Amino acid sequence: MWIGYNFHSEIFYRQTGVSIPLLIQQFTVFAHHHYLLVGAFVIISILLVADTIERKRRQYQELDSQGVALSANRGASILDLRDRQAFESGHIAHAIRADEKDISSRIQELAGRSSLVILCCENGERSSKLAKQLAGKASVPLAILKNGLAQWQRDHFPVIRGREGKTG
Repeated sequence: MWIGYNFHSEIFYRQTGVSIPLLIQQFTVFAHHHYLLVGAFVIISILLVADTIERKRRQYQELDSQGVALSANRGASILDLRDRQAFESGHIAHAIRADEKDISSRIQELAGRSSLVILCCENGERSSKLAKQLAGKASVPLAILKNGLAQWQRDHFPVIRGREGKTG
């Protein structure tokens, strides 16, 4: 039963033929019968909001293959975090191989020459972890290759094989 008058509820009732209290009652019945579905919806919604907040607070960029190629063409430096053997089996042109232990010093070396330093690894996990650690401390903006070199190759971007490129 209606208690008081709500202009917006009246408009909704005229357009749909359903009153707000009836809609709430129907949702309550639905939620009672499908509590697992409603629970899953709530959990997924919370995770999506948390992911959105984390992405906005992140102090580094996530670039896809095309974004990395464009940035590299504009003077960005690419640091490959994989081991020497993986690097020699295929890497992005002009990438510099760097070990995790000396990544901070490598970034500082590149700070004067590059407007952006892009970290890449095999699948994006190591580079993402390192970017989170270094983002606030680096003197140059950081980015990662989203999903790593594996995605670069899936997107059919070229790789250089052998020792061509810089290693450290």
